[in-house]
Amino acid sequence: MIRLRLVRIVSVISVIMSVYARELPDHLRSALHSLMSQTVRPAQIILVKDGPLTPELESVIEEFETPLELHVIPILENVGLAGALNIGLTIATQPWIMRFDTDDVSVHDRVAIQLEAIQSDQFDLFGSQISEFEVDPAKATRQRKVPTSHSEIVTFSRRRNPFNHMTVCFRRELALQVGGYPPIPFMEDYALWIRLISDGARTTNDARSLVYARVGNGMVGRRGGLAYIRSELRLQRHMVKYGVKRIPDAVLTGLMRAFAFALPSAIRAFVYEKLLRFSV
Repeated sequence: MIRLRLVRIVSVISVIMSVYARELPDHLRSALHSLMSQTVRPAQIILVKDGPLTPELESVIEEFETPLELHVIPILENVGLAGALNIGLTIATQPWIMRFDTDDVSVHDRVAIQLEAIQSDQFDLFGSQISEFEVDPAKATRQRKVPTSHSEIVTFSRRRNPFNHMTVCFRRELALQVGGYPPIPFMEDYALWIRLISDGARTTNDARSLVYARVGNGMVGRRGGLAYIRSELRLQRHMVKYGVKRIPDAVLTGLMRAFAFALPSAIRAFVYEKLLRFSV
């Protein structure tokens, strides 16, 4: 039984989330509960169902649909994360988009803290640090850090993702203006940040961790194979197109990262941790 409580509703934020059949029901429940527990509630919460879901996932959504006033958007076939998020982006009614992942847990005042950044009118795209956990958010093992100043973010973006995607807020109008999420599997968020930064978006990252991000279960080891290699090469071409990199730099980076994605999973996890992981 979900206990309702009075919260202030913010009229400038639309949350967009995408869930697909392989998400675990308990993970989705934890994510939605953290949204339910916010001290400030966004005006709109969009949950895109990317293709048919399991009965267990449907049950979790039904549990939270009324108390969270979820705007549930079903898609008959799986279209991938970029396609699902672009649907959410299109139907959002508020000027700011806040990303929530369906397997992570936001701190109870995340919305309130990020609302302050919105109200300052100094930024167009911003996020925060994250704390990583495997089972219990209260037992987070480490922090995943990204740069905080705009100049550092711009420089960092040329070699690694400068944002923790599950923490990000951005102006909806600017995202639509640059074409939304590019269809580059596994790297659609990074590709959107490149588009926004190239278009002049003002950026920052809060020095605090506002999201507990779920890791483990061989997640890093699964980040490999031909599909990842193809997406990496597409990302490098994307960065050249938007003036972030020169062709020689993109080729070198693309080949190095493609090689890492081709390694056996155990070795790949080590390489990712030491070389590809985006920390400052």
